[in-house]
Amino acid sequence: MKLLTATFLAMLSLVSTQATAHGLDSLTEVTNAISKPSESSDLVGSVMSQLGLSQDQAEGGLGSLLSLAQSSLGSSDFSAISDSIPGIDGLLGAVPALDDDSGMSGLLSKAGGFGESLQGGAMVYDAFEKLGISKDLAAPMVDIVKGYLDANGTSGTSDLLMKGLGAIL
Repeated sequence: MKLLTATFLAMLSLVSTQATAHGLDSLTEVTNAISKPSESSDLVGSVMSQLGLSQDQAEGGLGSLLSLAQSSLGSSDFSAISDSIPGIDGLLGAVPALDDDSGMSGLLSKAGGFGESLQGGAMVYDAFEKLGISKDLAAPMVDIVKGYLDANGTSGTSDLLMKGLGAIL
């Protein structure tokens, strides 16, 4: 039994040394990811507390709004917003997958040029529906993000957000 334990520990040490030598210390990465709260937790926490939403709903709702802004603005304009919201990639990744043929956005995708101009806003409302969020909470959520950017963003960042969200405002 002692020989088996000693062999196991020696192999574990060797594997750990090799992983660290190659920059693959995934145990540390996993530990850090678990121990650090989401970087966007202030914004998410505000949405959760002010609108009574779960964390998944808050992250998905924020992500859908930011996704609309991203698609409406050019990359240089959106970078001012993304630089002001830590963890924005996590929020953008929290947007639920939507079917191309369902919901209001699916209907508008079949309406040609006029439908395309409205489709971004419809996608936000479809994402809200999929997350179980009333579409009536879109405007208050926008206000929370705007307030966050006014307090934490660079000058003009909240104006860019409002420009990017023009399809739902």
